[in-house]
Amino acid sequence: MSNKKMILGIAAGVAALAVVGIILKRKGYLDGVIDKAEALSGDLADKYQSVKETARKKFDEVVNKGGEIADKIKSDGAATGKAATGTTPTATA
Repeated sequence: MSNKKMILGIAAGVAALAVVGIILKRKGYLDGVIDKAEALSGDLADKYQSVKETARKKFDEVVNKGGEIADKIKSDGAATGKAATGTTPTATA
């Protein structure tokens, strides 16, 4: 098949789809589809927003918990006079 015939076939297909789309739009068949698509996009946006908020809350909880643990280690090290390095002193004989 030559390139010219392929290009003409693609153009004819696009034109046929355009005509069908125009006819369906004028008859009102696409109105319900468009409404459903808009409702679906709204639902997806709401779900994305709720997932985003949940992730943000969990992130904030983890950051706060990490800060509490760091403060506890820091205060324990200062109270015992050790550096907060996580190592234990060794005795020398």
